[in-house]
Amino acid sequence: MISSQNSFSQMEDFPSDIVDHPYKEGEILVRYLSATAPEERDLIRSQMGGEIADNHFIVPNLELVKLPQGQSVEEALAYYQNTPGVLYAVPNHLVYINGGIFPPRPLPDNPDPTPNPFGDPFFDRSYGISLIGSPKAWEQFTTGSREIVVGVIDTGIDYTHEDLAANIWKNPKEIEGNGIDDDNNGFVDDIYGWNFVGNNNNPFDDNRHGTHVSGTIGALAGNGLGTIGVSPKVSLMACKFLSKDGWGSIDAAIRSISYAVMNGAKVLNNSWGGGGYSQALLDAIKTAERAGVLFVAAAGNSNADNDKNPMYPASYDAANIVSVAATDYLDQRASFSSYGKTTVDLAAPGVAVFSTVPNNLYGNLSGTSMATPHVAGAAALIWAYKPALSMYDLKDLIFKTVDPVDSMKDITVTGGRLNVFNAMAFSLLQF
Repeated sequence: MISSQNSFSQMEDFPSDIVDHPYKEGEILVRYLSATAPEERDLIRSQMGGEIADNHFIVPNLELVKLPQGQSVEEALAYYQNTPGVLYAVPNHLVYINGGIFPPRPLPDNPDPTPNPFGDPFFDRSYGISLIGSPKAWEQFTTGSREIVVGVIDTGIDYTHEDLAANIWKNPKEIEGNGIDDDNNGFVDDIYGWNFVGNNNNPFDDNRHGTHVSGTIGALAGNGLGTIGVSPKVSLMACKFLSKDGWGSIDAAIRSISYAVMNGAKVLNNSWGGGGYSQALLDAIKTAERAGVLFVAAAGNSNADNDKNPMYPASYDAANIVSVAATDYLDQRASFSSYGKTTVDLAAPGVAVFSTVPNNLYGNLSGTSMATPHVAGAAALIWAYKPALSMYDLKDLIFKTVDPVDSMKDITVTGGRLNVFNAMAFSLLQF
């Protein structure tokens, strides 16, 4: 009997592929040349009846433009793309979460035999945390640091969850409930992060996906509850841009990236994807790169070769991206996991992953969504131990120290599955 720590399992229906790359009607993303003066931008916009819907992005000269009633996205794109002073104009594509319940392979007959170092009652169900060497890393190196902030760009987080609450990021410059933007960051009372769906200061998870991801990154250790995340001490920043149904838009993704980077996140977990190629989103990711931020992304659940059929954002060409495939407890590639010899970097456990879900509950989910936070948590743990590492050195360290597995040979860049202990041990020799 689990009492308050009940299990949770439910089918999710999410598309494995989006052929037509759907987008939001009535708006587009426009980036101007830096030489285009504000009054010129106003003129360009006014000539087709558009209005600024948002321009609070880390990408310079980027704005979300609301189109006049009756104007199609195609018409607006043609206008902007042929107007001097405009760098580009792109649709505001829709994206979706990369996790769900898939036909599972059988789990082992017995729970994970790895010794439970902290006594958390369900740790033996979190086989992936042990498989990547976390317990040895905790014992020999560190259990993490709350100085390391991970931006969870997802459906939100249950920031009251018994196994997460102490690891939830709290804005140190904001006074809760006073109705004032104390830190002048453009967000009033943003204590735990921000809700970019409802445009409010409550990024609570109304889906469960983001809470599940968060538990894998940083569920608490030694509290006598639940399980343990890869980095048991960490700060989890809630950037909610995906709706209750698991869908979101590129502009909200960029706003989430912007918020996380501007408020100190070092690692961004991105267990979502889809839509078409968006230069605006790539520009946001590259801006995060210049800030030294690691962008960990799910490779996708289409059982597809991403070298031939890109899955964005994981398939963008940016030096801070880590694209993650999913394996099971036997290190076999998950039947749903996408792959790519040049575009998918490594694998991590993503089948029947046990973690936190809202309302002090726990359950299993599968997907490259679930593999991705193993890598994000590992990055946080390594950075807690070696805070002087550059983002590029950290990424290189993770890649060099994977466990080679046959299922990833010739279909990923590294040919292996994440091993955080190896990475931390090797860091002693190299850094």
